[in-house]
Amino acid sequence: MLNLNLDPGTINRTLFRGDNLEWMARLPDRSVDIIATDPPFNSKRDYFVPFRDEQGKEPETLVKAFSDTWSWGIAAETACDELITEVGGLVGETIMGMRTFLKETPMMAYLVMMGIRLVEMHRVLKPTGSIYLHCDASAGHYLKLLMDAVFGVKNFRNEIVWCYDTPANVRRWFPRKTDNILFYTKGSTWTFNVDNVRVPYKRGSKLDGKGWGTNTAYSAEEVAKGKVMPNWWVDCTPVQRLITERTGYPTQKPIALYERILRASSNEGDLVLDPFCGCGTTVIAAENLGRRWIGIDLTYLAIGAVKLQVEKFCPHIRDEVRIIGIPEDLPSAIRLASEDAFGFEEWCVAHVLNFQPNATRGSDGGIDGVRNFPLGKIGGRKSYGKMVAQVKSGNYTLGHVRDFRTAMGNANAELGIFVVAKPPTRDMQKEASRAGIWKHPTLDFECPCLQIYEVKDYFAGIAPKIPLSERSVL
Repeated sequence: MLNLNLDPGTINRTLFRGDNLEWMARLPDRSVDIIATDPPFNSKRDYFVPFRDEQGKEPETLVKAFSDTWSWGIAAETACDELITEVGGLVGETIMGMRTFLKETPMMAYLVMMGIRLVEMHRVLKPTGSIYLHCDASAGHYLKLLMDAVFGVKNFRNEIVWCYDTPANVRRWFPRKTDNILFYTKGSTWTFNVDNVRVPYKRGSKLDGKGWGTNTAYSAEEVAKGKVMPNWWVDCTPVQRLITERTGYPTQKPIALYERILRASSNEGDLVLDPFCGCGTTVIAAENLGRRWIGIDLTYLAIGAVKLQVEKFCPHIRDEVRIIGIPEDLPSAIRLASEDAFGFEEWCVAHVLNFQPNATRGSDGGIDGVRNFPLGKIGGRKSYGKMVAQVKSGNYTLGHVRDFRTAMGNANAELGIFVVAKPPTRDMQKEASRAGIWKHPTLDFECPCLQIYEVKDYFAGIAPKIPLSERSVL
C-alpha cells in the first residue's frame, strides 16, 4: 500500500481520483490539520452540470455529475458490519441503534457510507485538528449523531447556520434557505484564530458606553476590532449571485464561506483535506490563504473539473497541480481498460480527448463523447461543427467501426474518433478511411472524417487530429 510522504512542503496541490475511503486509508495517522468538506446530502437527486466551450455556449444536454441517491446492498452491509464489529465502541452502538430505527433503507445506506469515512477522517486528523462537515436538513440530524459518536460529544464546537436568499418556487412549506456546518475538533486543544473571524459591529449600535443593556463596556480598541462572527452567517453570498464564481455545478458553495472556515481553524502552511472536493471550492480557498491542500473525488470528470477551476482562480499554479489515480503510462491504462470499462471510457473522453461525456450510460446511440468546434462565419453567421467519440476498452470488430460510422451520421457529426486500447486490423483502418477526408471551410486544416486513435499514441505524445478549439469542464 502506498505511503504518502507528508513532511512539510512535500505534499501539496494534489488531487486524488477515486474512492476517498481508499485514498484516506493510505494517508498516515495524524497528518492533516483541517478537514473542510461538502459531502453528498442524501437529497435523492441526480445532479447534472453543463460543459461550456470557449464562447461560453452550453450544449443541448447536461452531463451527469453525480447521483445523490443511495440503496442498501452488499457495500452498505459490509460497511455496516465493519462499523459495528471492527470500529465498535460508541460508533458501533450508534450504527446498531440507527439500523434498528431506519432498517435497510436508502438513508441507512447513506449513513454507513458516511460513517466509515468519518472514522477515517478522525484517524488522519492531527490531535489539534478540526473538521467542518457541510450538511442540510436532509440528513444533518443523523450526521450530528454520527459526528458525536466518532469525534466525541465533548469535542462538538458549533453548528454553524449559513443563511442565504435565492429564488424559490414553493407553495406548501417555507423555502429552505439554510445549510448547517458541523464544527468538531479532535481534542481539547485546537487552532482557532479569533481575530481572523471578526466582523464590524452593526452600524448605529451604542458601543461608546454600555452595550445592549449589559454591564460590559466596550473600549475604542474593541470596537475597532469588531465582534467575533456568531454561528449564523448571513454575509456569504450564494454562488448563484456570483457571476465570477458560478460554474453551473449544482452544489457549488462560495469561496468566501470556506475561506472563513480556513482562516479560523488553520494557519499558513497547514495541510487541508477535502475528501469530497466537488468543484474545488475548499482547495481554491486553501490556495488563496497559503495553505497546502489535498482534494479527493470519485470520477475523472469531477477531478478534471476541479483542476480547471483551480487553474481559473489560481493560474500561477497551473503546472503544479498533481493528479494521482489516473493512468500515467500505457500499462496502467491497459489495466484500467481490463478492470473498469466505464472508468476507461470516462478517462479517455474527459482527459485524453477533453470531450463532453455523454449524459447517459448504457443506451447512448454509440456516442460516448462530443466536442463542438468553431467553423468561423459561414453565410454571415458564426457556425459550429461537431465531433463525436466512441471508446472501446476491450475487443472490437470491423462491425463496430461500421456501426460508429452510422452513429456519426445519426448524430449529424462531421467528424468521429474511435478510441481503442488494442490495435486495429488493416480492414478496420480501411473501413475508417471510407468515411473520407474533411476540410475545414475557413482554415487550412484537414483530417480524416473517422480516425481510429490508439491509447498508446496518447502516451507517445501523438495527438489526434482535432480542429482547433479549447473546451473546458464547467
